[in-house]
Amino acid sequence: MKHLDYDLPPEDQAKTLKLLHKDVLVPDSIESKLDTLEIEVFKLFQPECKIKPLDRIIHMRDFCQKKGLKLTDSEIRQKIWQGRRLSEGAVEMYECNQIIDCPEETWAWEGIIMSADANLLISLPKCGKTTLIIDLIATWSRGNDEFLGQKLIGKCPPVIIVGTDMTTSRWMPLLHRFGLAEKVAATKYKPIEPIVGVFAANNPLHLTQEGLERIAEIARNNKGALFLFDSFAKLVAPLGLKESSEDIAHPLADLQEVLAPYQCTSIIIHHSGKTKEDSPVLASRGSTALTAAVSQIISLSWFKREEDRQDKRILMRTMGRAEDIQLLMSQETSGWMLEGSVAEELKKEEFNKKLEKLTDNQAEVFEYVQSANGREVTATEIQNELNIVTRSGVRILQALAKKGFLIQNKSSNPESRGSVLTFKIKPL
Repeated sequence: MKHLDYDLPPEDQAKTLKLLHKDVLVPDSIESKLDTLEIEVFKLFQPECKIKPLDRIIHMRDFCQKKGLKLTDSEIRQKIWQGRRLSEGAVEMYECNQIIDCPEETWAWEGIIMSADANLLISLPKCGKTTLIIDLIATWSRGNDEFLGQKLIGKCPPVIIVGTDMTTSRWMPLLHRFGLAEKVAATKYKPIEPIVGVFAANNPLHLTQEGLERIAEIARNNKGALFLFDSFAKLVAPLGLKESSEDIAHPLADLQEVLAPYQCTSIIIHHSGKTKEDSPVLASRGSTALTAAVSQIISLSWFKREEDRQDKRILMRTMGRAEDIQLLMSQETSGWMLEGSVAEELKKEEFNKKLEKLTDNQAEVFEYVQSANGREVTATEIQNELNIVTRSGVRILQALAKKGFLIQNKSSNPESRGSVLTFKIKPL
């Protein structure tokens, strides 16, 4: 709102007065109309506002008509998104002695999928994102209390699939494969509980105003439901947004607003644009505004596919409200399974890289000690068995111990009444 600032110099006060008089004399100027539009949009995001999120466009469309502003629905939507940004304002700081409410996080799949919140699942295409979630739902619906070593919390909720990325010809066989659909004829399937509804490319639903209204209606009738959205790019395609734009996150914010009153959990599948990023946030394709808009990010990537085309292991990483989790897993016909510890695999990889840097003599000595199966060996034994010159044996063994391959001990030698150095393999 324009006002007279008495701290301004006199000449600037005069200019401000002229502008104020101009607004009074020309109340229907385009500038004043746009000012009132922005004020009206800002009101939509105030706590006392009674207008529901789904009614915002209708309200603003009517407001624009009354003010003589010819804005399209797309332009009105942009104004509403701008209003949301303004309403969020600056982040407030917690102060000394301030009481801070810290409610416990609630999980659907412990440490991975947050309950009653938005979860973004990202990876390159064909990494198994959709299959992973369908396997999760199937496992949960059978009453199992864990999946891939992580706890499943409570009973499996009703599930709604908004799968605009695939046709029913792909969705239904996938659901049938995991026991979530019944085959009733050669090419006919029937979804079964907990699946209460499926939208596919044949009957698409998008994050348009009409789509959000439909989603809100479904959520209202299935409180606490799990929504699977696959994929985000297809869901927002009719909006004509560029993935590099920060505006790409606004449809997701709209979605969260319509689901929040009904405590629904959402899993949004999104294709990544990068493969070598350490951070799940940076692995997401397009603007990072999308990853900033959700509470939990889960990324899938090939573990060692670039080095070995036969390595089909997938690395899952999380980033969000809790401690980050890393799981190493693989996909078989029957579903997903764990493939050991990520930390152990990385330790093995580091060990093998160090092993490759050994000299020929060091490698030969290491192989001999390894073949002793835990028995301690001496430098004298090494020199005799491998025809290594005197004193070289102990130097090689000590070098291997320093590199972390062997454990060096000193034991007494009754024959010489002294001590002798012994060496054995150091466990990984």
